[in-house]
Amino acid sequence: MDGVTLGSVGAALLGTSVYYVAFLFFRQAASRMPPLRGSRLFHTAWHMLTDWVWFTGGILLFIGLAYEVIAFSALPLGVAQPVFSVSLMLLLAYATLFLGERLSAREWASVALFGVATVLLGLSSAETDGTDLDPRSPTLPELALVTVPPLLIAGLVWLVGDRRRGGRHARPLAGVAYGIGAGVCSGVAETGIRGIAAVWASEGDVWALVSSPYPYLTLGMAAIALAQLQIALQRCRIAIVATLITVTGRTMLVLCSPVLFDEPWPDGFAPTVLRTGGFVLTLAAIVLFPRHEMPRPSVAPRYGPRRHREPVPVPPPGRGARSPEFNRP
Repeated sequence: MDGVTLGSVGAALLGTSVYYVAFLFFRQAASRMPPLRGSRLFHTAWHMLTDWVWFTGGILLFIGLAYEVIAFSALPLGVAQPVFSVSLMLLLAYATLFLGERLSAREWASVALFGVATVLLGLSSAETDGTDLDPRSPTLPELALVTVPPLLIAGLVWLVGDRRRGGRHARPLAGVAYGIGAGVCSGVAETGIRGIAAVWASEGDVWALVSSPYPYLTLGMAAIALAQLQIALQRCRIAIVATLITVTGRTMLVLCSPVLFDEPWPDGFAPTVLRTGGFVLTLAAIVLFPRHEMPRPSVAPRYGPRRHREPVPVPPPGRGARSPEFNRP
């Protein structure tokens, strides 16, 4: 690598910013759609693709992914990781200030842990960019190793999320499971983007690119992540879902890169400590995150049922007084 250029960092920042702007379009589209369920994938896909707001967000998403390809071609993972996470802070600020979403102190603590974990994972990554990666085609067992576990996690989240929560005091999920399910799939998709960047940097040929498995790995896992994300945005806060997707995706990116690109695992003391600390903080933040939405203040005491109201006092008999039976509550 000849050095990190300002243009490459700008491409990474622009790409991830457009990526998160697409989330806002998806959230707006979610309020226009009928209830989506993971058990009805064709129904979900139909309403996503035929909604112009969602389709606009999808175009923006793929523009952001294109800029990520440019960034991965020139930036090492240790630099790209923190840059890709900067725009998440802007999304959280927007959700808090303009969408009315509020995070508890415990949730903010989890977000802070996620931020530190992402930086540690980035610093522990090898200093390799798209020109240094091995552009070989992975074997079938390697592809299965990076795709089957995320698919199982996404399927489990869909099944659990589609179960109706009964009971008078049941509380909706906060979005942790949905964020993890979409995040592991998006992380594999971003690993495929690294593969696209590596093949293009090595071959510079369209046929070599379409002959590799990386475009199909990216599109397939991104489609599953998008479906999971759209269902989550109907039920959960975008701040929670986006945070979990980002951190889980970055973690999967670090885990999948050694499998697909033979990227070396940290062998020095400091990189090993950094990577281990990043994984530990990620797990701790996930455990700390509340699983259910906090109950909102109720207006029942002020506008309670009629049977709890005090009886209307009957005025004493006199001129112009109404009959007592008309003064009953």
